[in-house]
Amino acid sequence: MKKVSIIYGSSTGNTEKVAGMIKEQLKGDITISDITKATDEMVKEADLILFGSSTWGYGELQEDFQVYYDNMSSNLLNGKDVAVFGCGDKDSFEDVFCNATELIKEKAVECGANIIAENLKVNGEPEDNSALILEFAENL
Repeated sequence: MKKVSIIYGSSTGNTEKVAGMIKEQLKGDITISDITKATDEMVKEADLILFGSSTWGYGELQEDFQVYYDNMSSNLLNGKDVAVFGCGDKDSFEDVFCNATELIKEKAVECGANIIAENLKVNGEPEDNSALILEFAENL
């Protein structure tokens, strides 16, 4: 049975909702945690790590995720399977839409992770993107 850790940063609750929607679709031993409560053990023990962050400002990571991001290392991620998801506002920030997902993906690759899926980029309310979220989860 695969062990999956879903670790997310969410300010308004949308990324948290997406994390929950993904969890509902996955099978296996699944742990879900806000980034402020995530532990190294959650990453070490997982076969698959899903990182989620909303994008703020002009293409920046969600505030809580920034500290975790700064401390991401190959000690934890080297050889791990990783996928990234996030929420953003494409209408207002098309050129940096869901840029936080790209930042996390790039950092994970630098740390030796295997990216196993294209980033899930959710525009607006999670409920309006349920088909996209379901497809992402099924492809994992």
